[in-house]
Amino acid sequence: MGIRRSAKVIKMSDVFAGMSNEPYWWNDVPRQNVADSGVPGHVDVLIVGAGYTGLNAARILARAGKSVLICEQGFLGCGASTRNGGMLGPSFHKLGVKGLQAHYGKARTHNILRESIGFVDFMRDLLEAENIDCDFRRVGRFRCASRPAHYEEMARAVDAQKVATGIEAEMLPAARVREEIGSDRFFGGVRYKIDAAVHPAKYHDGLVRIVQEAGCNISTQTTVTSIAKQADGFEITTSKGIVKSGQVAVCTNGYTSKVTPWLNRRIMPVRSAIIATEKLPSELIDELMPTRRCYGDSRRIMAYYRTSPDDRRILFGGRATSRDDAEKNAKLLRQSMLEVFPQLARHRITHSWSGLVAYAFDHVPHLGQHDGLFYAMGYCGSGVARASFFGTKMAYKMLGEDEKGATAFDDLPFNSRPFYNGKPWFLPTIIRWHRFVDWLGI
Repeated sequence: MGIRRSAKVIKMSDVFAGMSNEPYWWNDVPRQNVADSGVPGHVDVLIVGAGYTGLNAARILARAGKSVLICEQGFLGCGASTRNGGMLGPSFHKLGVKGLQAHYGKARTHNILRESIGFVDFMRDLLEAENIDCDFRRVGRFRCASRPAHYEEMARAVDAQKVATGIEAEMLPAARVREEIGSDRFFGGVRYKIDAAVHPAKYHDGLVRIVQEAGCNISTQTTVTSIAKQADGFEITTSKGIVKSGQVAVCTNGYTSKVTPWLNRRIMPVRSAIIATEKLPSELIDELMPTRRCYGDSRRIMAYYRTSPDDRRILFGGRATSRDDAEKNAKLLRQSMLEVFPQLARHRITHSWSGLVAYAFDHVPHLGQHDGLFYAMGYCGSGVARASFFGTKMAYKMLGEDEKGATAFDDLPFNSRPFYNGKPWFLPTIIRWHRFVDWLGI
């Protein structure tokens, strides 16, 4: 299939001129620290991490009458909660229906997938109930097949998903791809109706407002350095003092550290980056993303892309270098973007940023309790809806409300690997190999 090329290409030196290394989302919602008076000496619940998981847990716990302290190591929204792509979906498991069934059996697999289908509705209802305006749009998703064989694999996977969950999905052959995306790069794809998009920083700020109104104490620039179990709860040492707490919830996901060594050995932090184009002509947006869906493709180095909430820019994300190198990541992502949209060759990149997502070794998110510590993490790059749902469920478990806290993900084994210490030293080699295989077209 031929690919149309842009007639005009600007100099590489001009493409990144004046580029910001802060998230595009912060243009609308600048980051700011909340005023706090340090940490209290005692609380009912201490939450480590003020992302979607921790804030949703605090929302439930504070309204139940618990005194809650949230410790955030940096400023509010410094982590993935305001750095992600703002895409919501059921987040089907990488292994597929058959792979999950091999691990957990048919009944458990179907329960997990059916619950996952509800994640977007959970978010819609949460935003409506809490009056959070964050540009929620039920736009659907189109996943593009990068190779003919990938299209056949997608078709088989969709058939299995329909049996397991009843999800609405439609396969589009190569001849119909341009109904969904202005690219000749793909060999068909699958269209889902369930997915949605939000402005992640507006959502985060909305949650902050809610937990503050509920009476939570959020302490920013506060590092938790140790958590010691005691007979009547925990003693937590922070950079602002010592706190005694009846319960502790660890909500750190990709920023999990040696402070919680058991969790640290079960989480693989992976850096994901996003670039934003300059404002584009409306007719170009109409050509490239006519349905304004969330998009992704089947390359091994997966990319994900969407329009900005005002439909003026394209946001394009994917795997990054192992370091927070905005310029290098921008060059890698722009190259990937031009493989999909060569029409963008003459347009500038205005923002490049990255953050850490977290994978578990089984590619399944986990929540539960270990040695008295509650946790929810391992969202595998799909954390907006998952973190919100899991944080809510974890809070009900902490309150002893087992029925409200029950989830299909309960009691899944949360395993590590021999000799793994929390630093995925092997990932750069794996990513380089996947880039090479993509280049070969395999």
